[in-house]
Amino acid sequence: MRISLIVITLSLLCIIGTVIGNGSTKQILDNIFKSYDKRIRPHSENNTAVIIRMSIVLAILIELRENQQVAAYVISHTQRWNDPHLAWNPVDYNNIREIIVPQSMIWLPKLFVYNSMDTKEMLSDDRYDVRINYNGDVKINMPQFVTCICRLSIEQFPFDTQFCAVALASPLLNTSEMDVVASPPPKDSYFAGNAEWELINVTVRDMRFLEEGEYRAEVHYIFHLQRRPIFYLTVIVAPTFLISALSILGIFSPGANDGPRNEKVSLGLGSLLAMTVLLGIVAGAMPKSNSIPLLGYYILIVILLCAVAVGISMAFLGLSRKFIEKGQMPSHIAYRLMMVQPSALSCRRRIGQGRESKDFYNDHSPVFILRVKIPDLSLIHEQLMELVETQRMFRRRLEKEQIKHLVEMEWSRIFSRFDYVFLTVFQVLNLIVLMLFLRFAWSPTPAIREHLV
Repeated sequence: MRISLIVITLSLLCIIGTVIGNGSTKQILDNIFKSYDKRIRPHSENNTAVIIRMSIVLAILIELRENQQVAAYVISHTQRWNDPHLAWNPVDYNNIREIIVPQSMIWLPKLFVYNSMDTKEMLSDDRYDVRINYNGDVKINMPQFVTCICRLSIEQFPFDTQFCAVALASPLLNTSEMDVVASPPPKDSYFAGNAEWELINVTVRDMRFLEEGEYRAEVHYIFHLQRRPIFYLTVIVAPTFLISALSILGIFSPGANDGPRNEKVSLGLGSLLAMTVLLGIVAGAMPKSNSIPLLGYYILIVILLCAVAVGISMAFLGLSRKFIEKGQMPSHIAYRLMMVQPSALSCRRRIGQGRESKDFYNDHSPVFILRVKIPDLSLIHEQLMELVETQRMFRRRLEKEQIKHLVEMEWSRIFSRFDYVFLTVFQVLNLIVLMLFLRFAWSPTPAIREHLV
């Protein structure tokens, strides 16, 4: 029975305390707002500036349209200031130290996002509340969806870090009437990027600007955005490197005659076309500016390497055709330069050059003497001469083909060694260009630019 009485007594005390508390809150509202005018700026009677302490507690990057240089965020930032007209003594009101009222009931600092293309309030005016402390300190948390201009610096793309700012400023009040003090984001703030960008930090910076002879306050929420480069590395960089490596391998792979070398030139030209398409993809993703992104430089250098390789292959093709048509054997300098030993056939060819075959059937030959003395042998002699001439023509044609094949084989050995040398050189250059490009992935984060808007 006693326990029941105690429970009932405690319940009544709680109900009475709640009623008294609600009554005290109502008394605070009645007493404070009875003579409060929200049209009057705090501290205006003392002719001093009201200090607005601002910070950001939430930032989520929705998208960054690089071609248009526009970024969209969901942000939530806090504003704190002191209004002496909203102070009370907690002892007189059941020790109530703070109250929450609609924002429409009090004076609010007027700040606008001046680099915004679109600003939407996440809450309607009748759903915004402010927290008022007994000493007159006021706090408001303002969630917004903002789409702002973001000046991009694309020189380090795709390893770039961008600094995009949401800039707020006073449209009318100068610093002698309202000033802004920026505070770093709290440790429990929440910042998030999207699939392509990582939001690594947010810096809050207060500034002053001069307009019509008056200084006015502004604050910048600077978002540190670091690109996630894995998409561009797998979709553009890796295919570009593989295409260039295979193209160089195909262009300088040793061939036996002109047919494969013609195919090498066609392969190189096709590779250039493929890399030009990749360069067009990069150009389409970037804003139009005077700066060329790092990825663009990489693709251009690789295209230049393949173009030079195709040019060298075409020069080899022209030289080989010229030497083969002339029947000119490689010189000793060419053999020594390429460290190739001349074949035995080429040595015999050099020894045999200059020798003239002797004609057995001349005017002093026995056959000619017999032909003169015995007229019946004239017909037989003419037939034999025709056979000899046919044999000579056949032998000359065969020798010419053998010589041409020998010259072609010798120059093929020389140019094959050239192919091996240039294959090694161009593959090493291709790998060096890739390493120099990837080195920028570990570059330090650049400093924040002075002018972001």
